[in-house]
Amino acid sequence: MARTIFTTITPLPAGVTREVVLETLHDHLEMIDLNPTHTERHRIGPPPEATPEEYHCTWYQITDKISYLPGVKGSVSFKTCFHNLSNGMQNHVYAPMGLDIKEKWTLGGNLPGEPVMPAEIGIGAPVTGLYLREDIEIKCNFLVTRFVKKQLQDALATLVARLVVKTQLQEASFRNQMLQQQGYENSPQSPYFSPPLSPPLSGGLEMQFPRHSFKQQQQQRFSTQTAVSEMDGSQKSPGLASNHPEGIVELPS
Repeated sequence: MARTIFTTITPLPAGVTREVVLETLHDHLEMIDLNPTHTERHRIGPPPEATPEEYHCTWYQITDKISYLPGVKGSVSFKTCFHNLSNGMQNHVYAPMGLDIKEKWTLGGNLPGEPVMPAEIGIGAPVTGLYLREDIEIKCNFLVTRFVKKQLQDALATLVARLVVKTQLQEASFRNQMLQQQGYENSPQSPYFSPPLSPPLSGGLEMQFPRHSFKQQQQQRFSTQTAVSEMDGSQKSPGLASNHPEGIVELPS
C-alpha cells in the first residue's frame, strides 16, 4: 500500500466570512455531497473498526459509483466519520480494498481589521485574507492514488464556489433586512413607493393677495355683514323713528 501525504492551501475570495466557512464545514451532509459520485448516504452507528476517539464521532455510510480503470465501473459502499473542530473539521474514510483517507479542513488567515498572525512557513499560506487548509493522508494501491486525489481536488473547487455563493446570498438577505428596517418601502427608490397625498391648501388667498389686502377685505366683509344684520326687520332706522313717535312713516297722498 502506498502512503501519500500532502497539504493544499486555497485562498478564499474577499467577502467570505468565518461564519459561512465554519457553518459549511460543520454541515456533514453538504460536505459529503461535494463529491458528485456519491449516490447515497445515511447515518449509522460506529463500526467495530472505529478507534476509541472516533467511536464518539458522527458516522455515515456512503455509496459511490466508481470507475477506477477504463472499462471497470460499478458501485462501492464505505464508512466515514466526521469530527468538528473549533476552526474546521476532520474526516476519516474506511473503504474496501484497504483504501484509507484522513482529511483535516481548517480555516486560517485574517480578515481586514484583524491582527495578522504569523503563518506557517513552507505551505504557501497568504499573508492576509482567509484561506482553507486541507491536510490529507491517503493509504491505497498506487493505481488508485491519482483517482482519489482528482476527486478531492474537484470537491475542494466545488466547496470554494459554494462558499462564495452562500456568502453572496447571506449578504443580500442582510441588506434586505436593513432596508426593511429603514423603511425602504416608503423611499422613492422602492418599486412599491407611492408619493403621499398633497396636503390641504392653507392660506390660499394669502398666496394670491398681499397679507394686508386680505385682512382689509376680511374687515370690510365683517363690517358689511354687521350693518346688514342691524338693518334687519327687527331694527328701525334712527332717522325715520325721529319723524313719528311710533316710528311709522306716512307717505304724502
